[in-house]
Amino acid sequence: MKIKTRYNRFQWAIKALILWMIIQTGCTHDGNRQPYPELSARADSVRQRYVPDKRDDVFEIAVVERDGCPVVKGVTSVAEAKTETLRLLREANPAVVDSIRVLPDETVGEQVYGVINVSVADARMGADYDAEMGTQWLLGAPVQILQHAGWWRVKGAEGYVAWLMGSSFVRMDEETFDQWRNAKKIVFTDIYGFGYETPDETGQHVADLVAGNLLKYESDAGRFYKTSYPDGRTAYVLKSQSKPFEEWLSSIRLTEESIIRTALTLKGIPYVWGGTSTKGMDCSGFTKTVLMMHGIILRRDASQQVKTGIPIDLSDGYGNLRPGDLMFFGKKAQEGRKERIRHVGFYLGDNEFIHAIGYVRINSLDPQKANYDEQNTREFVRASRIIGAVDSPGIQSVGHHPLYQSQP
Repeated sequence: MKIKTRYNRFQWAIKALILWMIIQTGCTHDGNRQPYPELSARADSVRQRYVPDKRDDVFEIAVVERDGCPVVKGVTSVAEAKTETLRLLREANPAVVDSIRVLPDETVGEQVYGVINVSVADARMGADYDAEMGTQWLLGAPVQILQHAGWWRVKGAEGYVAWLMGSSFVRMDEETFDQWRNAKKIVFTDIYGFGYETPDETGQHVADLVAGNLLKYESDAGRFYKTSYPDGRTAYVLKSQSKPFEEWLSSIRLTEESIIRTALTLKGIPYVWGGTSTKGMDCSGFTKTVLMMHGIILRRDASQQVKTGIPIDLSDGYGNLRPGDLMFFGKKAQEGRKERIRHVGFYLGDNEFIHAIGYVRINSLDPQKANYDEQNTREFVRASRIIGAVDSPGIQSVGHHPLYQSQP
């Protein structure tokens, strides 16, 4: 009985000490109101400054109450955002406890790079099959790995952040990634095809291939290239459907004619939300795919693409438009309402444009034409030019991108 009494007194003493420490640090909290609204507002101001668009970076930080004290917890991919968050919050309350993780974090380990290992990898906006499709990345595309939570949160070469299944890419440490990046490669240039187990197109497939897929070159095999995947599988690819990567890059000439010619090869391909491949694509996936077939990495969504390129003056109508210009559709800014871009396509000339809506098709801005698109004509908001803007913000050539270019 005495032992139990002494134990109870010890427990009460510990609780009293904790309460005293909380009072001394000012970590008191009224449980009847939202925890620390001022601190939460300060954290959100940092988000707006450093990560205004969650497609570009990660800022998932909240202020919670733990044992009567404010704890700022969560993850961000911007180290400066963590520093600024803690500075602002501790300026208001010195007792704030830091529980912010900067990505990539310990869930990733040393393997902070990845390379897509299937022809087309679906990436979602959450770590779940039920999450919205965000984008797709193609075989051989490099990604930076940020976080593991069942699925893998990654960032692609265009800067887009989304979640991938682990089976769709190969994780690599820096040394292994450099070996892959520096290796001689083959790019698949046809709309669709296959890699084969033997140098025989009537033989067994290894896997399907789409335009823009990258494979490691292993050797010449007559009418084929012997290639390998990021996971080491080998496949024979027809030379008539592919080119050595460096040769392909050096042969590209970005012109009005080449953009339109490439866009027309995709006519009829079905619309797929989040799609960025010749299997299926959404509107911005279509423009992105056409430019990727020119060795150019474009931003992912129409609302991001509109901020790139050389703006076209539309004050006098369509007269300044040139074939290959990007056309953006949506709602113009009005008092109390920001501009909203919802759609994009390429101008073809003669008041016609090509875009993905249902499938890749051609429509007209001319109400006298049978293919007149009334809604998009009414909601044509902006246009920009890619030609002359390569390697400006949001329009980067593959040959100059640090995730693609060979390192010394």
